[in-house]
Amino acid sequence: MNDRDSEIISGLLLERGWRMTEKIEDADCILFNTCSVRHHAEQRAYSNMGTLAKLKRRKPDIVLGFIGCTAQQDKNIVFKRLPHVDLVVGPASIYKLPGLIDDVIKNRKRVLAIDFTERPDRVTPFFYGDRNSAYVSISEGCDNFCSYCIVPYVRGRQRSRKKSNILDEVKAATELGISAITLLGQNVNSYGKDLDTHYDFIRLLEDIHRIEAVKRIRFVTCHPKDTEVELFTTMRSLPKIYKHLHMPLQSGSDRILKAMNRGYSVRHYKHLVEELRRYVPECNLTTDIIVGFPGESDTDFEKTVDLLKRIGFDAAYIFKYSPRPPAKSSEFEDNVEDAVKKDRHRRLLDLQKKISGNKRSSHRHETSKMA
Repeated sequence: MNDRDSEIISGLLLERGWRMTEKIEDADCILFNTCSVRHHAEQRAYSNMGTLAKLKRRKPDIVLGFIGCTAQQDKNIVFKRLPHVDLVVGPASIYKLPGLIDDVIKNRKRVLAIDFTERPDRVTPFFYGDRNSAYVSISEGCDNFCSYCIVPYVRGRQRSRKKSNILDEVKAATELGISAITLLGQNVNSYGKDLDTHYDFIRLLEDIHRIEAVKRIRFVTCHPKDTEVELFTTMRSLPKIYKHLHMPLQSGSDRILKAMNRGYSVRHYKHLVEELRRYVPECNLTTDIIVGFPGESDTDFEKTVDLLKRIGFDAAYIFKYSPRPPAKSSEFEDNVEDAVKKDRHRRLLDLQKKISGNKRSSHRHETSKMA
């Protein structure tokens, strides 16, 4: 989603007559679009922007902007930590960026633009970093409030876009020669639930599938609590949908899932996987897992290990827990030692690497048999 925001910003500035440069020394404006989902990404953003202090001293007229989720979260401290920055802009205000940059250039003063006003549901500037594939956001924000997650606090509550605007954006992408579309949402399955219509994600998939110039459809991410079997039957019946599902598990322990406020049980998750493989047996299944969540015991972790083995994901994104205030779990005691988190992280990575390797080897064997 940050990649798509960066494309939107690039499109807005190109419309204003700006040009891109690959050389930092030639730039008149540099914007860092930040992510605050994990502590590491946040600190890397600060570090990268910090390295530009020397450039600012050499080129005092250059405009430096710190934008996105970390800007939203740290709005009161960014200028203190990064005194050479001119702009601090949250995700809801990115459409204002061309004018805000003009204000900095004209008035030579800092600008803070942080709010939760509803982001305009407009057909965005048609700039895409990939000539063959396009990201299209179908919603902004999230209503789930998983206890570890900062997204609702920095991107706000869920706001589904109008289907007409989504379809217009998809059609506009195809007019540029793009045939592969990836639909984006914090939880694509809940699309439309905040609108006064009966139009939902399945209907949206069907409408996009009818657009002749679209040849491939992907989507991320699916929350298990809102995922229903109808999605799998739709994936089976619509050939343009890429047979891949990213469905975050997060933990193999019901106790930890409850503490995470995930809204489903291990049993329910396993049922979804069984139904997915029943209707779309060739589907590639990937997931997210957090290790070291507050209170995660050895037993809880071993349940995750066991479930990873049983399900056999094609790939898994595995992260060490870190508190993300003001998310609820930041109030919990972070009582899993860092050394334990690192060990659990390494064990799951090694296990998933083995599982993924075995699945690739099996696929190559089946392919050679067919040949």
